[in-house]
Amino acid sequence: MKEYKFLVSNRNFVYLWTSQILSQLAINVMNFLLLTRLFSLTNSSIATSFLWVAYSLPAILIGPFASAYVDMADRKRLLMITNFLQFLVILVYAFTFNFRVFLLYGVALAYSFLNQFYVPSEAASLPSLVNKSGLPFANGLFFLTQQFSLIVGFGFAGVLNQFFGFRNSLILCSLFLFIAFVSVSYLPKMRVGKMKGGSFDKLIFDFFVRIKEGYDFIKANNKVLFPFLLLLVMQIGLAIIVVNIPLVASEILSVHYDKAGVMIIVPAGVGAALGAFLIPSLFKKKKVRKKKVVEISFVLMGLSFLLFSFLFVWVAGFWKVVVSSLLLVVLGLSFSGIIVSAQTFLQEVVPGGLRGRIFGNFWFLVTAASIFPVIFSGAFTEFLGVRFLLLIIAASSFAAGVFLKEKGDDLIGG
Repeated sequence: MKEYKFLVSNRNFVYLWTSQILSQLAINVMNFLLLTRLFSLTNSSIATSFLWVAYSLPAILIGPFASAYVDMADRKRLLMITNFLQFLVILVYAFTFNFRVFLLYGVALAYSFLNQFYVPSEAASLPSLVNKSGLPFANGLFFLTQQFSLIVGFGFAGVLNQFFGFRNSLILCSLFLFIAFVSVSYLPKMRVGKMKGGSFDKLIFDFFVRIKEGYDFIKANNKVLFPFLLLLVMQIGLAIIVVNIPLVASEILSVHYDKAGVMIIVPAGVGAALGAFLIPSLFKKKKVRKKKVVEISFVLMGLSFLLFSFLFVWVAGFWKVVVSSLLLVVLGLSFSGIIVSAQTFLQEVVPGGLRGRIFGNFWFLVTAASIFPVIFSGAFTEFLGVRFLLLIIAASSFAAGVFLKEKGDDLIGG
């Protein structure tokens, strides 16, 4: 606790942390607003899946170049510019959204483009503002903020939309970003150094070299390959679920999609948070094997998806809210069980010198790998409905649990 008090007493850290909190809230509220607006106007899961594509393209096409540029620029200036431009993008859209429905794809694309510079600038600024001993606590606080902002932003964006309307909710998001811009303007300059000839090209080249080195190591080690693929598949699955949330709300829970955040995201987020808090203690104090946690998590996930897909045909009213909330808490808990177990196992078996190559480029690979499955899921639910998609996920989860029981010792023996 003393370490966190020390962090909060560091004004420069607080300026950056304030920016992170407000930026995360803005993007999560905006994501939900765009997702539900698109669904309300098109009633199409294909349309919502292309919103994910609009966010993903800049990460794939610009991400490596932006990360390299951040290593050479004044990070304070980059943080200020990106926050201010994101503020303008949302504010302009708040007054022009009625012109064209699909203008929101352009907004998502522009916001994501700017985020490719903001996120690495934020991460790279932290070591310049916090001493080495406080860095793990600062990173932990940033991670908790990210998860909390996701739950609050997605969970209550629908409530904001209902009470204040789409335009005013967007204006609130833009206000968050303007305050974030003001906050980072108080940071000291964080200039890394002048760009030397060929250094930008070298950083880009090194980025892809690191991906290849990580890929070669993963391919050659089965006990690294399976947990890595497991993490990859889980994140792709999460993306598929997120773009289909409006359909889950309307077809399964029979509620307006504005309530999807409170009824779906909040209980699932609570379950995930419980898992992140409780599961590490199972490894440390109870000596439970990670393989066992993953097996049980897959079975619980399969059972939850199975019940969620058909149970509410018979369960209604108050009990529908209670049962759906419990199932979603279990889903979040089981998701955490798989993610925490696989990630911990990877951290234990991957040599220190290669961890950066394995984990550093993970999100780049997730984004690239998720585009086609997300689009396919949109087309799938368009024709066969979201209930059938949930049944397939349930069957896949049960199959994964059985497979791990039989072959898990060779793949994730921790």
